Amino acid sequence: MNLFKFLVGAATITVGACAVAGKVHRDKQRQEELDEFLCPDIDEPIEKEIQPSVSPLKNMESDIMGFKEAEEEILPVTLTYSFDSKEAAKQFQTEIAENGLTSSYDDEDKLVDVIYHEGVNESDLKILSNTLVNACTNTSAEYKGFHFNK
Repeated sequence: MNLFKFLVGAATITVGACAVAGKVHRDKQRQEELDEFLCPDIDEPIEKEIQPSVSPLKNMESDIMGFKEAEEEILPVTLTYSFDSKEAAKQFQTEIAENGLTSSYDDEDKLVDVIYHEGVNESDLKILSNTLVNACTNTSAEYKGFHFNK
C-alpha cells in the first residue's frame, strides 16, 4: 500500500511538473511572438513619405473661395485671426485697411475680426484672399476661421 501511495504521489508530482513546464514554455513562446510584433528584426530601413499638413493659410484660401458658391445674402462675413502681440495686430489691420477692408481688434484675446461685405464673385474673392494671405505672411497672423453675420 505504501508503494501504491508513493507511485500515485510521484505521478502527481510528475504531472504537476509537466504542467508547469508546459506553462513556462507557452509563456516564453508568447513573449517571443510579442517581442517580434513590437520590435521586428528588419534588415532594410522603413521609408515612409510624410504628407505635409494643410497650412492654415491654405484653409483660409479654400474657405474664402468657397464663398463664391454662396449667395450675396450671406454677407457680411467675419474672418478671425490671432496674434502674438498687439503690434503685429495693428500692422495687420493697417495692411488690410489699405485694401479697403474693415476690422476690429480684441485686446484681451489678441484677435482681429475682418469684416468682408463686398461681392462673392471669383475676382473679388481672389483679391480678398491675396490681400489676407499677404497680410498674414507679413505679420505672422494665424487664421482661426469665419462666421456669417446674419
